[in-house]
Amino acid sequence: MTTSDVAHRAVLFCKQGCPPCDATKDFVFALKPHLTENLSIMQKENHSALVAAYELSLYPTLLVIDKEGVELDKVIGGKNVREQLLNILNTIKANRDS
Repeated sequence: MTTSDVAHRAVLFCKQGCPPCDATKDFVFALKPHLTENLSIMQKENHSALVAAYELSLYPTLLVIDKEGVELDKVIGGKNVREQLLNILNTIKANRDS
């Protein structure tokens, strides 16, 4: 998978055995499907090329990627991600719908 494969969306990177990652994924799974259509959840262990490309080292990390695959925003930490996720997803949805 390359940076162009995740373009124009939010990507949540988690790692195995990470309690804040698990709590954040549970939060995402509880959201309505129309809110999460522009969100991908990826396990760090399965996407080493993307982890390297975006220089990720702390998890969970939420990236907002533009249509060229360029990082627009990065939110690190379970509580921070959960606090900002709805606003980010609503903004992406509005921009894609316009």
